[in-house]
Amino acid sequence: MKKKKKVLIISLLIVVVLMIFPPILAPVVHKADSPRSALREAIYKDGHSYQSFLAFIKKGDYQDQEYGQQYHVYWYNYNSPTGDTATICYAKLKESEEYEVACGTGP
Repeated sequence: MKKKKKVLIISLLIVVVLMIFPPILAPVVHKADSPRSALREAIYKDGHSYQSFLAFIKKGDYQDQEYGQQYHVYWYNYNSPTGDTATICYAKLKESEEYEVACGTGP
C-alpha cells in the first residue's frame, strides 16, 4: 500500500509541475532567435501559453521575398469556435538577428 501511495504522490507532483511551469517558462524558452521559437513566442503572446509548447510546426516549401519562410502551425485554440487552428505563418530574419512573424489562415 505504501508503494502505491508514493507512486500516486509522485504522479500528482509531476502533473502539478507540468501545469504550473509552461506559463512561467514560456517567456524564457521562446525567444525570437529561431523561426520555430519565434512562432511559439507569437502563440504565447496571443495568450496561449500551453499551446505554445504543444503546437506542431511544419516547414513549408514556399519562400516569400517580403515575409520570409512559410510554416504551417497546427495548435488548439480554445477561443475559436472550431477549436483546431491551422495557421499559415511566415518567419523572416530581421537585422536585429531576431525573427519577425506574420500569421494568417491562408486562402
